Amino acid sequence: MVRTAWRIAIPGFLFLLATCSEGLAGYVGDRFFPSTLATTVPTAADFYNPPYFVKLPDTATTPSTREIDIPTTYSRLVTKDWSVFFTETFRIIENSNTGTRSGFDNLVIGTQYQLYTNPEHQFIVTVGGTAAIGGTGAPGIASSFSTLTPTVYIGKGFGDLPDSVAWLQPLTISATAAVAVPTESSTLTSLGTINIPRTDTGAFTSLTPLPTGPTTLAEAINPKILQLGFALEYSLVTNEYTGPNRTGTRYAEGWVPLIEFTTATPLNGPLAGRTTGTVNPGVIWVSRYLQAGVEAIIPMDAHSGRDVGVRAQAHLYLPAIFPGLKPIFGN
Repeated sequence: MVRTAWRIAIPGFLFLLATCSEGLAGYVGDRFFPSTLATTVPTAADFYNPPYFVKLPDTATTPSTREIDIPTTYSRLVTKDWSVFFTETFRIIENSNTGTRSGFDNLVIGTQYQLYTNPEHQFIVTVGGTAAIGGTGAPGIASSFSTLTPTVYIGKGFGDLPDSVAWLQPLTISATAAVAVPTESSTLTSLGTINIPRTDTGAFTSLTPLPTGPTTLAEAINPKILQLGFALEYSLVTNEYTGPNRTGTRYAEGWVPLIEFTTATPLNGPLAGRTTGTVNPGVIWVSRYLQAGVEAIIPMDAHSGRDVGVRAQAHLYLPAIFPGLKPIFGN
């Protein structure tokens, strides 16, 4: 009950803070970076993603597992270059042997700081990362330990190319590199009480184990995981201004076809070195107040999944919805 109250109270409090934030979200010079779906855009911003839908490919193992995620993200500018964000994910897991279970994953707290920005060349480098707080999610869904993921984000628009290659000017690329580090290197799981012969019948039974019977423990390695992401976009948005003499608020509008790639490689443990990943082709529609996007989730190989998933997301630009907003500190 207390955990549920916190899950309701914290997002509400943070949304109230949004009434005092400001920023031209996504701009680096004249290039607008829309919020990508499978990877994280390198620009710090004020935004809110209402609950959206992610159906991942079924696992390649037998019995197969199907996972549906419903994440929600809120991001808040602390300064014009630094943001913090919070993500809650409700997860539904269907297993052909064990049935269906559902609940919240661990709360994720993240941050981004725009370390270097070159507006003329539409180039940005951002540092930050996330922390998934162990024990804040539902048993059987979330892990008991935390995971820290330091991340580097890079973005580049090609609007600075000469007019002789004007067809390349709408290109935008962004990339992320991260290492997910669990706070516990391994987890012990009880497999139950070892069966001991009963003195009355001599039979083995798991229903009436002796109180002194030993238990069997299984050790699962929690590996460090190298996570790489890459997004290639072809921006068809127009950068516009409102107000007299085109001096008002800048906003972008139009379509952005894109394709994203994500990979994960365990650095230790029994699967060390085995890379899995997905290819995510899709499209984003950008407007003044929000964007909406949809992508397919295609496994890269047989180890990455056995069918095609889908991801659909809405992304609200809080500075456009609440005009005149400012960061918590500074302008």
